Amino acid sequence: MSLRGTHSYGLNFEEIIDLLGGGEEARKAVELLRKYWRKGKIPKDELDVEVALTLDFYRLALPVRSFHDSLSWKMRFFAVEDMEIPYIVRFFIEDLEKGQGEWRKTVERYFKAIGEKRAEEFADIFEEMVERSRNFIVCGEDIVDISMKYGRDGGVVIAEMKGAGLISPTVGCGGYGRARAPLYEINRFFAMLLR
Repeated sequence: MSLRGTHSYGLNFEEIIDLLGGGEEARKAVELLRKYWRKGKIPKDELDVEVALTLDFYRLALPVRSFHDSLSWKMRFFAVEDMEIPYIVRFFIEDLEKGQGEWRKTVERYFKAIGEKRAEEFADIFEEMVERSRNFIVCGEDIVDISMKYGRDGGVVIAEMKGAGLISPTVGCGGYGRARAPLYEINRFFAMLLR
């Protein structure tokens, strides 16, 4: 099975459940995403710890609250509470509902929806970010370099990728040792779709 979504029909919900480990937690996580993607938030009374951990681990949904109002996914309080679904995940679930679960088309559709011209370049940029990442961490300098190849401002690309839910600022050094630039965590689920 190709996880890259390169076949004409893309992925379906059963393949997504398998990608998430195939267990009962994965099935419930996908059911909740299908139920709440329009609202963008999964209420805490629908969650149990295992399902919340599954959603958080794959960055399919994240706790609403964070330490010091940080944007970093790693700074989110983890307790069973309401979880927000990133925009890119919402777009992907919508595409799956229409039978078109293909990551590249979802990324392009999202960036078209926010008014970007040449939206397909954002899929290319994201793919290069994943290739350069280590343990789902990419250096801000790499994002800027990749963006420049496409004639785009790195700061704008970073801001729009964060807004989509494809990346998040992160703390720590990952595999980078002492990084000279900010580090960003790549959405684990979307990165897995490329592999």
